[in-house]
Amino acid sequence: MDWIHCNKCFVQLEQGIILHLTSCGHMFCNKCLENGITQNSCFVCRVPCTTMKLVPDMNSDVQDYFTDPEEIIKKSWEVLRFQKQHRRRLLSYLLQSTKKFYTARTELKRMQELCQKQHRQMKEYQKVIKHLESKLANQTKQLSPFNVPISPSNNLSPGFLQSTPTYKRTAKSTPYSQTYQSNLVTPARISRNRSISSGAHSQRSSTSNRISSTVFTPPTQESAGYINFLKHL
Repeated sequence: MDWIHCNKCFVQLEQGIILHLTSCGHMFCNKCLENGITQNSCFVCRVPCTTMKLVPDMNSDVQDYFTDPEEIIKKSWEVLRFQKQHRRRLLSYLLQSTKKFYTARTELKRMQELCQKQHRQMKEYQKVIKHLESKLANQTKQLSPFNVPISPSNNLSPGFLQSTPTYKRTAKSTPYSQTYQSNLVTPARISRNRSISSGAHSQRSSTSNRISSTVFTPPTQESAGYINFLKHL
């Protein structure tokens, strides 16, 4: 490094020459420091200072001042690129997470509105069901004849008996019903049989009278000849 030199005698860094760095940022060789050691101040800015020897194993913060700037820039660029990649990756993840968050929030809002709508509909349906159940219960009470307890102490009025509905059950026809009905003896059937028998008796009496009134006479010769003629035909 050709720029390193003593700020008092301007001797450059060579073999056998040791330079010292002051706290105010100036460099001096051993000879200059030995001549002005009693002063304890910088030869350039004249302020009190401390000194340290320039050696390879000195503090890294001090070594950066004696490093080639190109190497420092190159290293800084690598550091900057490394940090930029990780920052970009983090920003991409945060951006995707933000999009997912807004999408989920929109979907949650939509589902909440849908649930509220269905909840309102369910309440309306429950009201309708309760109304129909009460209406059905009232109709059942009005139509059922068994909802009034009957006991010997209860006196039923004729109006109640007339208003009470009656239930008729249609009889089913069976193959034996006709036979049973045909053999069933009823007053109408008895009177009808009597009228039939009386009619038959009167008919027999009229026939007998008509037969008795008929007079049989012996056949004559003319009628016998006519009969023989008919036989021959």
